[in-house]
Amino acid sequence: MEQRFILEKENVILDTRTGLMWQRGASTDRLVWKDGFEYIETLNAERFAGYNDWRYPTKDELASLILPEENRISGLYIDPAFEKQRNCWSSTQSEGHGHQACYADFYYGDVYLVEENYANLFVRAVRNRNGD
Repeated sequence: MEQRFILEKENVILDTRTGLMWQRGASTDRLVWKDGFEYIETLNAERFAGYNDWRYPTKDELASLILPEENRISGLYIDPAFEKQRNCWSSTQSEGHGHQACYADFYYGDVYLVEENYANLFVRAVRNRNGD
C-alpha cells in the first residue's frame, strides 16, 4: 500500500493523492482569519522550505486532510505526519453569512463556519507541488 503523506524537507508534507505540498506544522500562534494572510506573506518572504508560493488552503483542500477515522495516538482526524494543531483556517469565506470563514476541526473531523474576528485558529499553508 502506497503511503499518501510523505515528509519532505522536515517541514513539508507531500500529499501524493492531491499533489499538494503542506506545511507540516502551522502558525506558531492562533490568529484571526484576516491575519492569516499576513502569516502567508511572511512565509513567502522568508522562502519557507525554499518556496515563495505558499497560500491559504481552500475549504475543500483543507477538508481533504480530514481522515475518515480518528488516529488513536493523536486523537485527531489527521495523519500523524502532521503536527497536532486542532483547528486550521481555510481561505473560504461564507457566502451570504456576513463575515464568516470555514475552518477544519481535526478533533471532531469536520469543516465548520465561524465569525472571522471571533475565533483564533491556526493557519497551515499549502502550495501546488509544481508551483502552478
